[in-house]
Amino acid sequence: MQDRHVPLDVFVGRAAELARVAEVVTRVEAGQPWLVAIEGELGMGKTALARRFLARASGIKVLWARADQAEADLDFGIVDQLLRAAGDALPTVPSTGGAGPAVSSFAVGAHLLEVVGDQQGTGAVAIVLDDLQWADRRSVEALTFMLRRLSVDPVVTLVTYRGPSDRLDEAAQRLLRSVENRMHVQLGGLGPDEVAALAAALEVGPLDDEAVQWLYRGTGGHPLYLQTLLSEGSGFDPRAPGRLALPRSLAAAVAEHLRVLPPETRGILEMLSVLNLRLPLVQLGEAAQAGSPGAAIEPAVAAGLVDWWPDEPTCPVQIRHALVREAIYAGMTAARRRELHARAALVVAESASWEHRVAAMDRPDEALAAELERLAREEAAGFRPVLAATHLRWAADISPARADRERRLLTAALYLADETQGVTLRPAVEAATPSPLRSYVLGAMVEADGQLGEAEQRYGQALAEARADPGSQPLAATIAARLAGTYTLRGEGEKTLTLGQWALDTGHLAAAAARQTRTRIAIGASQVAGPRAALAALGHLDADPALVDPIDVDGLSWRGIFWLLAGDLGPAVTDMTAGLKMVRQGATLALGQRTYGYLALAQYLAGAWDDALLTAGQGLSAAAIHPYRHELPLFHLAASCVPAGRGAAEEAERHARLAEEVAASLDYGQERLYAAMARALVCQAAGDYLGMADALGYWREDAALDGRARRDAILWRPLLAEGLIGAGQVESAAGVLAQLRAVSGQVAYLEAALAWLDGWLAELRGRPEEAQRIYQRGEDTASLQSPVYTARLLLAHGRLLRRMGQRHPAADRLRRASDLYLALRAAPFIAQTDEELAACQPPAAPARTQQPMPALTSRETEVAHLVGKGLSNPEIAAELFISRKAVEYHLGNIYAKCGVTGRQQLRRFVGQWRQPTAALPPRVHPHRPTGASRSSARVSVLTDGPRCRRNGVPMTAIIPNAMTAT
Repeated sequence: MQDRHVPLDVFVGRAAELARVAEVVTRVEAGQPWLVAIEGELGMGKTALARRFLARASGIKVLWARADQAEADLDFGIVDQLLRAAGDALPTVPSTGGAGPAVSSFAVGAHLLEVVGDQQGTGAVAIVLDDLQWADRRSVEALTFMLRRLSVDPVVTLVTYRGPSDRLDEAAQRLLRSVENRMHVQLGGLGPDEVAALAAALEVGPLDDEAVQWLYRGTGGHPLYLQTLLSEGSGFDPRAPGRLALPRSLAAAVAEHLRVLPPETRGILEMLSVLNLRLPLVQLGEAAQAGSPGAAIEPAVAAGLVDWWPDEPTCPVQIRHALVREAIYAGMTAARRRELHARAALVVAESASWEHRVAAMDRPDEALAAELERLAREEAAGFRPVLAATHLRWAADISPARADRERRLLTAALYLADETQGVTLRPAVEAATPSPLRSYVLGAMVEADGQLGEAEQRYGQALAEARADPGSQPLAATIAARLAGTYTLRGEGEKTLTLGQWALDTGHLAAAAARQTRTRIAIGASQVAGPRAALAALGHLDADPALVDPIDVDGLSWRGIFWLLAGDLGPAVTDMTAGLKMVRQGATLALGQRTYGYLALAQYLAGAWDDALLTAGQGLSAAAIHPYRHELPLFHLAASCVPAGRGAAEEAERHARLAEEVAASLDYGQERLYAAMARALVCQAAGDYLGMADALGYWREDAALDGRARRDAILWRPLLAEGLIGAGQVESAAGVLAQLRAVSGQVAYLEAALAWLDGWLAELRGRPEEAQRIYQRGEDTASLQSPVYTARLLLAHGRLLRRMGQRHPAADRLRRASDLYLALRAAPFIAQTDEELAACQPPAAPARTQQPMPALTSRETEVAHLVGKGLSNPEIAAELFISRKAVEYHLGNIYAKCGVTGRQQLRRFVGQWRQPTAALPPRVHPHRPTGASRSSARVSVLTDGPRCRRNGVPMTAIIPNAMTAT
C-alpha cells in the first residue's frame, strides 16, 4: 500500500479559539486549574482543535480518553483509559471473603486525583475527555469528584461534546460545572478564508473567490463535509466550469465516494463500519473476506475516509470519523448489515459478540434472549447494573413471548431506576401489562425522584400482588426489603421491622441484599425502641471494626451512628471512621452517605472541631457526585456547627440557607428538621433565642414526631430547650426538658447539658440557690465526654456565682470554661468568659492567654491541623482529597504565616492552638463511662449570648450549648 493519504488532522483556521485556550494554559502553568468545554456539531472539528492545541503546548503531560457510544454502559471505561495513559490501573475493593462490592465512584475519583497529582511532577497536566455525551456515568462521577478537589494544581481539562449542553444528562452537566475557572468554546463552521485554506491543505489547488463562496454556501463551512468533498476520489472539482450541485449532506457526499470505489473497497469499509473498532488490517481482511485487504483499503485511505498507522506492526485501520461511519452503515441494506454482524460476532471477543449476535437476528430468538438474561443476572450480581440492563434490553427486543419481553424490559428498568438512563424507559414501563414487577419498578423510579408517598403506594400495591402469587415469592421478598428501606426514611420503624424481617425470613434475598436488610431492620429498631435495640440488632457484626467485611460497610457505619445516639462518643467515632475508611478504599454505602454527617456531629460533641470540619467537607464532596439530594440538609447542618461555634456567622448562615432550600423541595420530614437545627445554630450564635424556638417549634409536641425525629431527639431538643428558656417561655421549656430527661437515661454526654439547662431554668424562676445546687451537682456527677456541654455548665455556674458575690469560686469555673473554649477556638464564648472574668476582678488573677491564631485560610487550617496530628504529606493529601502538590503549596504558606521553618516547629505551634497557657486541674470523675477513651472525654461547645435582645425582649441568661442532629 502506498504511504499516501489525507493527514490524520488536516487543520486550518480557529486562530481565535486557539488563542483563548493558550491564554488558559498560561494561567494553568501558574497553578490555576481550568476546564475548557468545546461544544459543536458532529464533524465540526472539536477533537482536531484539542489535538492542535496540545501539539502546540510544549511540556504538558496529556492523559486522553475518548468515549464511545458502544461503551457507555461500561463502568469506569473513561477513567480506565486515563489511568492506563498514566501507567496506573483502577482500584479494587479489599474483601475478607466472598465477592465484594463494586468499587465506588468516590474511591475511583480519589485514586484518580492521586494519580493526576503524581503526574504534576514534571509540569502541567492536560486531561482530555472526548465526546462527553457518550461517557459512562461512573467515570463522569469520578472525574467530577477529582476536578472539584483541584485547587492550586496546574491541570487543564479539555472536554468535547455535541451541543447543546442542556441535552447532556445531569451528571455530565455537573462535570462541566465542577471547576471554578472554566471556558466555553462554541465551534461553528469555517469562514470563507478558512475554506480556501482547507482546500490548499488538501492540495486541491488555488480556488477563485467564486469557487470558495460556492463551497462555503453549500456546506456552511462544515469541516468534515468540506474535507469529504475535496478529498481524492470524490468526483467534485470546484474549479471546473458549470460546477455540479453539491450533495445535500455529508452522508450523501460519503455515498458519492462509495459509489466510485471498487467493490472490494466498499466491502471492507462496510465491515469496518459494523465492527466500529480500530482493527489490525489482517483481522479486518479476514472478517470482510477480502483477498488483499491492503490493496482493498488503499482507495479509502486516499479518499480520507479511513486512517491507518503503517508504522505499527499490525498496521491497524479505523474509520476516520463517526459521521463517516454512520453514513457508511446507513447506506447498507438491512440484509447486508445482518450478514456482516454475523461475521463480526465470530471475530471479536465474547464480551463484544453479544451486540453483533443480536444485530444479526431477523426474527425473535428465545434461546439467545435466555443467554442474555443469564449474562445480565451475573453482571447484576457483580455490581454492574448498567451493563446488565443493556443486555436485558437486547434480550427483550428479541423475545418472542410478550410476557418474557415485558419481564426483561421491566427488570432492565429496575436496574436503571437510580440511573439517569432510567428516565428514558419510563414510557415503556407504564405501557407494560399491570403486574407486581411493573408496580415495583414504578415505585423505584418515583422514589429516586424523592416522592416517598407515591413510592410507598406503588411498593405496597406490588407487594400485595406478589404475595398473592406463589410463583412470585422471590420478587415479594425483594419488594418488601425495598419498602422497608422507604419506611426508614419516613420514620415508620414498626413497618420497617415487620417487612424487613419478613423479607429475611423468606430466604430469597441475595447475600448483599440480606445484609442491607438487616441494617434496615436495625434502623427500624432504633426508631421503635431506641439505639440500644438497634445495636443489639447488629450484634452479628464483629466488635472490632477492622474485622468487618467491606460488604457490611452500611451496618458498621450505622452501628457508629447508633453509638452516638446511645451516648457513647468513643465507639461512635471509631465505627464511623472505620466505615468511611472502607469507602475511601472503594466500598459503597448502599444505604446512603449519612455517615459523614453523623460523624461530624459526633466529632463536634467530642471537641474534635477541626476533625468535624474535615468530615463535613468530605460529606459535601461525596454528595456532589450523586443525585441523592435528600442527604444534603444533614451535611449542611454538620457543616454549620463549627462555624457557628467559632463566630463565622456568614459561613454558618450559608449552610443553613442551603439546608432550608433543599429541605423545602423534599417529601422528607426529617430533612426539614435538619434544616431547622441549622437555622437554630445560626440564631444561637446571634443570641436570638426566639429565632431558635421558632425554628424548632413545629417539633415541640410529641405528636408531630416520626420515628427518626424521636430517635434523634437528644441531638435537637437541647437547642429547642435553650431557645425556649432564653425566650422566657418557662413552662414550655420545662416540658421539653422533661421529654429530654425521659430519653437520655444512658446518654452520658447529656448529663452536663441537663444540669446547665435545669439550673438556668431555675434561675429564670427566681430560685438562684436551687440553680446553684443543680450546677454543683452537675459538676460533681456529670460525664465530661462533651466539652461543648461541660463548658456551658461551667460558664453558667461561674456567672451565677459572680452574681451571688462569690467571686473566687466564680473565677475558678470561668477559667476552666475559658480553657475549654480556647482549646476549641470558640471566639464568641471566649469573649463571654473574658467578660465574666473581668467582672469578677479577682485579686492578682493570672492572665489567661493563648498563642495568637495566624490568619490561615480554611484549607491551610486543615493542613496545619493534620500536620499537628503527625500525618505525612501523602496522608494529608489522602485525608483531604487534594493533591500532594496542593499540600506542599499550603505548607509553604503556613510556614510563612506562622513564622516556622519546618514540620516539627509547626507541630509545636499547632499544639499551642489547642492548649491554653494553664491546663485544667485534673479531676477524677465518678460517672465517666467505663472504657471511655481520653479523647472521648473532651468537650464540645456552641454559642453564648448573655446580653442579647430580640424584638425588645432582654436576653440576660446564658445561651445554652447547641448541637446538631442527623
